[in-house]
Amino acid sequence: MGFLSIDTGTILFTLLNTLILFLGLKHFLFKPVQKILSERQAAVDRTLQDAEDARTRAEAAETEYQEKLTAAQEESAEIVRRATRTAQQRSEEIIAGAKADAANIRQQNEDELRRERRRAQIELRSEVAGLAVSVAEKVVEREINPADHARLIDEFIESVGDAE
Repeated sequence: MGFLSIDTGTILFTLLNTLILFLGLKHFLFKPVQKILSERQAAVDRTLQDAEDARTRAEAAETEYQEKLTAAQEESAEIVRRATRTAQQRSEEIIAGAKADAANIRQQNEDELRRERRRAQIELRSEVAGLAVSVAEKVVEREINPADHARLIDEFIESVGDAE
């Protein structure tokens, strides 16, 4: 039973070696590894926090963009309404101007027509006066009796009445 015997010195020596090995590993291996892991955890936490901050800023920017887009749409609708009103007013002004021009042209044409009618009446009277003189000459040339004289006056009056 020699090889199955328990030697307390060997056990103590093995335990002491294991303890020294554990303390050495802890000091030289576990602490640096633990430090690296905590640094990585902090970096990951910072990255996650930065990502969360970026997401929050992106949401705020999106909200601001949506507000600006809505404001721009409302402004464009207002611009279209103003342009429509302006175009309508301009259209009404053009139509009113055209009606005024048409009325002026109509008035000028009526004035011109009145002048032409007046000129025609004056020419007609002039011709009638010439005819009257011609009739008077013929009357003077021949001797008239009162019946012929009355007939000539009636014809003259009828011709002047027809001329007007």
